[in-house]
Amino acid sequence: MKKQIISTLLFATGFALADEQTANVTVAQEGEIVAAEVNPSKPWHEEDRLFPRYESMVDSGIMPFLYFDSIYAANVDGGVRTADNFTAQTYAGVDLDLEKLIGFEDAIVKISMVNRQGNGIAGDVGGIYDPMCINGGPDGQVAYLYQVWLEKMFGDDWAVKLGRTSMDEDFANDDLYRYSLSTAINGPIRSMMLESPQIYSFPLALWGGRVKYTLNEEHQFQLGAYQINDNIWSDYTPGTDWSINSGDGVTFMAQYDWTPEVLDRPARVYLGIADSAYDYTDFDGGETSNLLRFYGHGDFQVIEDLTLFAFGAYTTQDETAKVPLQISCGANWKGLIPSRPNDHTMAFATYGKISDEYGTYVTGGSVDAEMVYELGHRIQIIPSFYIQPSVQYVVDPGGGTNGDIDNALVLGAWIGASF
Repeated sequence: MKKQIISTLLFATGFALADEQTANVTVAQEGEIVAAEVNPSKPWHEEDRLFPRYESMVDSGIMPFLYFDSIYAANVDGGVRTADNFTAQTYAGVDLDLEKLIGFEDAIVKISMVNRQGNGIAGDVGGIYDPMCINGGPDGQVAYLYQVWLEKMFGDDWAVKLGRTSMDEDFANDDLYRYSLSTAINGPIRSMMLESPQIYSFPLALWGGRVKYTLNEEHQFQLGAYQINDNIWSDYTPGTDWSINSGDGVTFMAQYDWTPEVLDRPARVYLGIADSAYDYTDFDGGETSNLLRFYGHGDFQVIEDLTLFAFGAYTTQDETAKVPLQISCGANWKGLIPSRPNDHTMAFATYGKISDEYGTYVTGGSVDAEMVYELGHRIQIIPSFYIQPSVQYVVDPGGGTNGDIDNALVLGAWIGASF
């Protein structure tokens, strides 16, 4: 088993979480596909991908991508029990520039799939947040059909996206979150995912779309509507059930983004709401037909290459929401070690308040909050390959919903590269 884990880690490759920023092909804010410059004389170890890129394919509007990554983690103390395990993930697909392919101006299509394998240690820690952001399915391996969407620009200001997508592609997310191993940080604001359902994330997709208006370089507005149902969590229909049923609900999302320069340094603030129309069953046995949550984020580069950030989400409906309040913060310092200018050193902290109503439903008594602390350092071996050791400390796993569990110490490593 140990040989299998080591072998998997050594051959693990890149993590994107639909993050085109880390790929050599990105979708620009204006909606056009932008390819990284292809330099035939550039050594392979200085490229963004391990495999050579074909300029003719990019010029024709066909841009495939492939990432595969793996996390190994061990709960070495506390929690429910000590344990170790690994998960791995393949994320692959293609970006199609329809203007280059068929003359359909300012339009792109993305098609992708995700395959996951292995099993995590969330049950061994006993918390509400998973210490491994790559989750294997109950049977250890699940393949998903993920993105199938079309985006069309209208002029320089408007963009419309429609198809099979997830909310976190456009809402309640930021690139800074993607350096964490824990789901307390990585992905969209996690408390918004703990209901069944309100929002969903990579690699789960249903029908949805959004309209984006870019006022100028600093101000952007988005409105979205997304199908929601319980079937999305089924491993038997991973992205293959495209039906719309009478029992489905819809989540409406609205978000304002402000990206100014403060004291000549970059900053970002976003504020948003998620309003879900669905037949929820409350913890006290009642029913709720609407769940409203507010969320926000702020970050600021305080000195060169050191960015501090914080985000959170809140709802008053603790009879429906398991975690009505989550607050997270972090720091990301690129090049902290002078001899390693492309490395990132990270620190994260999350406070997740467990609903009192949920605590009464589960335990018959009071519950508190779970806190997760994480330190990590991403060693960028070459542009296309990194290793990231991490240590997490989980205080009061589950906040008392799983009984009195000792604080947990989790050690982990994330290895990734891009093709």
